[in-house]
Amino acid sequence: MMRQALAFLFATLVLSLGLCAAEERQRPEQVQSDISMREISIQSNFTGVEIVLFGSIDFTKAPSPDEAPYDVIMVVRGPQRPLVVRRKERIAGLWMNGESKTFSEVPDFYAVLASRPFRAIASEETLKPLGIGFTNLDFGKTSDADDADDGFRASLIRLQQKRRLFQESDDAIGFIGRSLFRGSVDLPVNVPIGRYTTQVYLFRDGKLLSQSQSSLQVHKVGFERLVYMLAYRHPLTYGLLAVLLAMSAGLLAWTYFRRE
Repeated sequence: MMRQALAFLFATLVLSLGLCAAEERQRPEQVQSDISMREISIQSNFTGVEIVLFGSIDFTKAPSPDEAPYDVIMVVRGPQRPLVVRRKERIAGLWMNGESKTFSEVPDFYAVLASRPFRAIASEETLKPLGIGFTNLDFGKTSDADDADDGFRASLIRLQQKRRLFQESDDAIGFIGRSLFRGSVDLPVNVPIGRYTTQVYLFRDGKLLSQSQSSLQVHKVGFERLVYMLAYRHPLTYGLLAVLLAMSAGLLAWTYFRRE
């Protein structure tokens, strides 16, 4: 009886180890990522900054040379806010604001990097739900019931690109060995403040295997923060102080030049 019990326990242990090994072999690859800085302080001498995103791929078995390579896409997205796009119209020889459209959820900053062209990594059906690429960005509901493509969306993207607040770069992620990778994003001098999210997606054979997320805080400090908070949280007080400061400067200049 004791021998049978020991044999049963041994068989159970072998079966459990076999199942664990099978599950480990079937476990998909995992991507781990981080960002070079978690906080950016904007002062009067701020001229922009470069942030580096890096990570590694955890796999139980290294891919063979004849297997498809891994692909990585990184997305940096800023806080969302409503944005109005107006069309300029020439009226009586003057350029004036004409028809407009309001997009309810536009990221203040959006950058997407990839290890190779996006469409070569995955299909449009895979990229669209993830919001990867300018054409797949969801700006939320518009002010009009008709969402027909009338050029407002394309104009919004073009203007944000001109301000360097929208960036799209193919072949901007480099691999170091088989599992390590890195990419960099330039935050311009006019980068909006707020909490930014970074998403790193791991693909292979057009399929999404894993993803990782981190965050970054951009804020103003010192006198710039005081002015910003006063302007956005107490606009009436800010306006009155601005008028008072302008009047004081004018009176001071008038008194000085009068003495001269």
